[in-house]
Amino acid sequence: MRSKLISMFAVVLCLLVLPVVAQEAEEPTAEITWPPAVYVLRGEVSLRGTVNLPDMTSFFIEYRALDDDLGAPDSRPWLPVSLPSTTAVVDDVLGAWDTTAVEDGLYELRLNVLSGGGDMAHQVVWPLRVENQDMMAGDMTMVIEEATEETMAVSDDSPRVTARVNANVRSGDSTRFRIIGVLRNGDSAPALGISSRGSGWFRIELSDGRPGWISPTVVNASGATDDLPQIVPPPLPPPPPTVVPTGDVDLVAGHMRHGSPGGVIVCGVGFVVEVDVANFGTTPSPGGRVRFLDYGLKNDGGRRDDVAQETIGEFPPIAPGQTVGAKAWLTVSRHVNSNHVIYAQVNFDNAIPERTNANNNTQMGLYKLQRGNC
Repeated sequence: MRSKLISMFAVVLCLLVLPVVAQEAEEPTAEITWPPAVYVLRGEVSLRGTVNLPDMTSFFIEYRALDDDLGAPDSRPWLPVSLPSTTAVVDDVLGAWDTTAVEDGLYELRLNVLSGGGDMAHQVVWPLRVENQDMMAGDMTMVIEEATEETMAVSDDSPRVTARVNANVRSGDSTRFRIIGVLRNGDSAPALGISSRGSGWFRIELSDGRPGWISPTVVNASGATDDLPQIVPPPLPPPPPTVVPTGDVDLVAGHMRHGSPGGVIVCGVGFVVEVDVANFGTTPSPGGRVRFLDYGLKNDGGRRDDVAQETIGEFPPIAPGQTVGAKAWLTVSRHVNSNHVIYAQVNFDNAIPERTNANNNTQMGLYKLQRGNC
């Protein structure tokens, strides 16, 4: 696999939702700005955003249900929210989603933009929670319990995590490890430490006293989490056997984005980085891995050094013509108040034989690292 370095800054702006300093609203982009990720939806929801790419021919929005671990099987289809539209939209309504037509639960939205050359760009907003049944229950009686001495006590600053969704707790710091428990939406658990492997996973204590690991993408951390010790997790289990394609697989790195709180990447604060991976071949691809590399940049655009901060994401099997997302947790703590570049290298280990070395396995994104508490 050869890396593809995109030299045209305009292409990066069109394909990437990573924040770039001082962008104007009218610059070409394609994104859903409302609702934001990790949001509860009820009733009919107006989906707002901007789609004004210069070569756009049409766009439409789809939704898909998620499992409790925020994943979705490869076979689960995307369903339409809106019909294709050929009219550019700038900071206005892209469509409406009647959430009463679906079951309560976790979902993701995907904006699809078709260009004149036949290429399709995507942006995904996840996770979103639909909760209509609680609102429709009616005749609900509020019970105010008298505060006990324990609940009135001033809470300490001990580190804890609170689940944003029903989240799996595993025996190690990766989805490769077996599930040993669940932290329900809204429930909290003491945080005992953080993975020394750089995955960002928390070591927590379940209500029955058992230790386990939980992903930072499904919890909110509170308390003195900066003081958590680094804990060495168990060795990673071997990956599932790779099915060697007998035909034609062509993996392509596509749309790239991040889930940093407030849309700003801050020194020492971890965030989710994600890239779309498409299979443009005619043969199903097995699951694989993506390497994300972060470098600080000088004013002239060159690298400050060759030391990268690195993390690894995984993607599931991909059917021909299908696009999936590969997510990873990244914490950047070098070169504050400087521009940075993140490279996403799909199939960097060449574990999946591809039909071509078309230099289409790499995507990149630019942002400025804010100082924060560094």
